[in-house]
Amino acid sequence: MTEIRNAAIAAGVAVLVIAAGIGAFLLLNGSEETGRVSIFVKDAPADWAHINVTFSEVRIHEANATNGTGWHSLKIINGTVDLTDLVNVSALLADGNVSAGKYTQVRIVVLKATGVMTDGTKVNFIVPSGELKTTHPFNIVAGKNVSLTVDINLSRSIVHNSDGWKFTPVIGPVIQS
Repeated sequence: MTEIRNAAIAAGVAVLVIAAGIGAFLLLNGSEETGRVSIFVKDAPADWAHINVTFSEVRIHEANATNGTGWHSLKIINGTVDLTDLVNVSALLADGNVSAGKYTQVRIVVLKATGVMTDGTKVNFIVPSGELKTTHPFNIVAGKNVSLTVDINLSRSIVHNSDGWKFTPVIGPVIQS
């Protein structure tokens, strides 16, 4: 009887040690399976006193994932950004923790855009597509922060024609740091 009781106690201790080991492994490695990505925007238009762009969504896509499962939404930090304030600096648009791995796309949704020309003329832009896309690949490393700065090319994004002013977002270079 004593041997059975000792065996049962030993088995119970072994189960507790194994459970504690698995718990510690998951706790310690759980934080290393994700990294942080931060998306910044910048540009400096010449003929405008203000270009206020309101963003509603920022998503990144995992490499080799399906269109339905590979998208990760990031938290919007600055929903409206005046791009004229960003001459030699950038503004944090969105960030978030995502699974470590390779990502191949960034999509930024523009909700609306307004502007004030240097002569004081106010403009409400028509935003036909409303989506900026880039296929700049980048890697999220566990426990690290990756910053991507998206340069919005305003000289190509702002168009004036017989229909009025249009803001069709065009992405310039994407800088990773």
